[in-house]
Amino acid sequence: MRSSRFTTTIALATTLGLAASGVAAASPHPGPEAVRVVDLRTDNKSNPIGIDSQAPLLAWKLDAPEGGRTSGQRAYEIRAAHSVAQLRRGIADVWKSGKVDSSATNNIAFAGDALRSRESVAWQVRVWDADGHASGWSSPATWEMGLLDNSDWSARWIENASYDYTRPDGSETPLPVFGKSFTVHGRVAKARLYMTGLGMYASTLNGRAVSANVLEPGQTTYSSEVDYRTYDLTDELKTGTNVLGVETGSGAYQRVKTPGHYFFGGNLEQYTVYGEPKAIAQLEITYADGRKETVKSDTSWRTALGPTTYSSWWSGEEFDARRSATSPTAAVKLSGSDWQNASLAKLTSSTTPRDTTPLRADQRPPVTVAQTVEPVSITSRGNGSYILDFGANRSGWPTLNASGPAGSTITMTPAELLKSDGSLDVSSTGATATNKIAYRYTMSGKGTETWHPQFTYSGFRYLQVDGLPAAPRPDTVTMKVVHASNPPASTFDSSSELINGIHTITLRAMQSNMMSVLTDCPDREKGPYTGDNLHNLDALLTDYDLSSYEPQLVRNMATAQRQPGDASPGLIANIAPEFHRVAPIKLEYPQGTIEFLDEVNWGSAVIRIPWQLYRTYGDTRTMTLYYDNMVKWLDYEAANKAANKGDIPGLGDWSATDNTTPMQLAILAGYYTAANDMAKTAKVLGKSADVTKYTALAAQLADEFTSKFRHEDSTGVYYGSDSEASDAMALDAGLVAASDRAQVLARLVASVRASDNHITTGSVGLGPLFRALQDGGRDDVIYDMVVNPTSPGYGYLVASGHTTLPESLDGSGSQNHHFLGQVDSWLISGLAGIRQASGSVAYRQLDIAPAVVGNLTHASGSYATPQGDVSSAWQKDHNGRLTLKVTVPTGSTATVHVPAASKDSLHVTGGHTAPSLLNRSATAATYQVAAGTYAFQVR
Repeated sequence: MRSSRFTTTIALATTLGLAASGVAAASPHPGPEAVRVVDLRTDNKSNPIGIDSQAPLLAWKLDAPEGGRTSGQRAYEIRAAHSVAQLRRGIADVWKSGKVDSSATNNIAFAGDALRSRESVAWQVRVWDADGHASGWSSPATWEMGLLDNSDWSARWIENASYDYTRPDGSETPLPVFGKSFTVHGRVAKARLYMTGLGMYASTLNGRAVSANVLEPGQTTYSSEVDYRTYDLTDELKTGTNVLGVETGSGAYQRVKTPGHYFFGGNLEQYTVYGEPKAIAQLEITYADGRKETVKSDTSWRTALGPTTYSSWWSGEEFDARRSATSPTAAVKLSGSDWQNASLAKLTSSTTPRDTTPLRADQRPPVTVAQTVEPVSITSRGNGSYILDFGANRSGWPTLNASGPAGSTITMTPAELLKSDGSLDVSSTGATATNKIAYRYTMSGKGTETWHPQFTYSGFRYLQVDGLPAAPRPDTVTMKVVHASNPPASTFDSSSELINGIHTITLRAMQSNMMSVLTDCPDREKGPYTGDNLHNLDALLTDYDLSSYEPQLVRNMATAQRQPGDASPGLIANIAPEFHRVAPIKLEYPQGTIEFLDEVNWGSAVIRIPWQLYRTYGDTRTMTLYYDNMVKWLDYEAANKAANKGDIPGLGDWSATDNTTPMQLAILAGYYTAANDMAKTAKVLGKSADVTKYTALAAQLADEFTSKFRHEDSTGVYYGSDSEASDAMALDAGLVAASDRAQVLARLVASVRASDNHITTGSVGLGPLFRALQDGGRDDVIYDMVVNPTSPGYGYLVASGHTTLPESLDGSGSQNHHFLGQVDSWLISGLAGIRQASGSVAYRQLDIAPAVVGNLTHASGSYATPQGDVSSAWQKDHNGRLTLKVTVPTGSTATVHVPAASKDSLHVTGGHTAPSLLNRSATAATYQVAAGTYAFQVR
């Protein structure tokens, strides 16, 4: 295979008009190489089972063989069958799309006949490039449907009739376990376990976990939906007797206040115990000879009060190994004296879940164990007490591997900090000496015992361990790090260890809060705050592929939305699911009178996140599904605004250092942005009347914003209090007239310089601060803020030893919040320079403009777009000469801005089509490039 590559040299001392004559003509290229169709995905997953979308979204990527080229996709054809074998014979009995003229490679809805529960589908794609050349058919991919309706469930919800929250003496009741012994008769061709449980469940087959998933089920509004998983047990069942076991935990379903245990909440919060632990399981077995059997939860299942003696989502877990007879691991155990038949749960229209609550397939990537970490140091505190330092703050489980006498209890207490005397400091977790977060394990006395909690987790760096019979070794107590298994989407590196360290602590904070929902912190609250998600969305979508994760978080907002008959119908409270309700009480804070219940910059996540999912992934399904919820929320806020004489209650620029930013400025900017995004959403969905309606609303809010907050003095135009947040939010929202933008940007820069290059915004203003400065070409100012070694700021956090992002940039509060992680988006979009072009969707058009700032000598980054991986890496040699290497994926084009002075010359290599020189300025040469890899050398 031959490839044709060009080499271009441009004397940049010449004018743009002369540049064309300095471009060496590209050699004639050979005939087009065959493009390959790769990485087929269904609903953003590879070969999923147990999905419940009737129109799954299909996607693929294009790949030109090494040395080949492609002109992109002009058309595609999809065919689908019930088996891979049929496809290989050219049979497509499920769906034939026919040839479709389209460049789209993702979010293509299956359009065959209605899919049925349990149905298996194999599919493949071929494409035509812009020159009309066809690829071969791709390798097949598959998907399998789950149970689409509650009527598909012959299993019933079961409970333990002997369980109550507490015993008559006030002690905690052990959590229920369930078990079923059954016989497998012959060779199994396929076995699927559909199951879920509340509050939480852990399922085993013959004593072994049915999957690597942990902390199931994913959190939802349990009255509106309970999510289930599908597990493939085909290769796990054995001929003869098998035992399916289920253990349960409390989770967020049971929030019981227990003396001596930490309990999040004050006088504002109202909590609910929704019900007693319960489970539902349906194992469907298909034998090789075609026979089918179903093992389903019902009153034939056995139940006992198990070895988990205490379970709390917020305050820890306790386990008594002497109660191992109640572990449902073998058939003989199920007949013991502790066991009884299960009872059917009595569900009604007023229980949680209701008798009509749907069971839905959970499409979020599951929470799994990501790594096991040993302590980096073990310090004796005397009297058999030890403090283990795991080197960094993370979220996970303490894991015990020890032996000791029966009845002895080992207590493990997590913390993020140590006091000056080296003792444990639990204050940042919310716990106290008398209301603890703790993990306790009582020994059975039978050899080496291994245990970790199953139904909760904690954020910690330090662990105090008491009760060990001997000094611990590094493997006596380890930490299993757990978080949702969302695929990483980017990489980053630079010549600055400080900046690399900022990237590390930001990633770690995201991971620590990325469970089945995105939490604020992994200990004190574990709250699924909608604003924390929205405010850090740029960085979240930069660092991870959240195409399967965020849609469920939007669904949680929709199902938590207040309904007619509720207080404040249409409201989306600041957390979703709304596991605790906050009373609408006004409180005096530095920024003014606040109300915790409702905030435009939290509730608007129901509009603004789907819009960003569309821009990032081309996802129209999420905005379509929850469009009515968006409308109801905007209607609620309109009524809310009218009822409060034009001022909407809220939080303003929450957690800001500078509290001079007018609260209503932050709220009105957020309200405008939501209305503007709604108008754009309506346009995408073809809702012309709503485009007019919400464009008018946005214009009205823009006029109001300008009237209230635009000011002018002898040095120019500014907004609000002239704080960083005030000017940044006005610029970022697009609320500054074009004629004023330079002046307002100058005021913003002056505000940053006046604060000695510190970040003074809160979580609401932080994203606008980065974006406004970057859009204004002031990456140099961002760099100075980011590396600033004094408080508050990212550089300070690394310099002072923080290993995750805390709640505030001065290091105070919770030590593991993610909502100030905006910096990570800038590392990729600014330093590496990888951005989506304005107006582009799903990264079809890229804008690569690396910021060569400060004393950096190199920076590199990559990002996994829906089209494929884009990368950018620049390096300055010891003479200060720059080399920029860029890779653009097949299916995308890019505008590349090469930092170069007018006196410099450029040497360009790579690709298969010569880049077009679009523009030449005093600071950069701008090229248009097609897919391929290029090197730009500035001399």
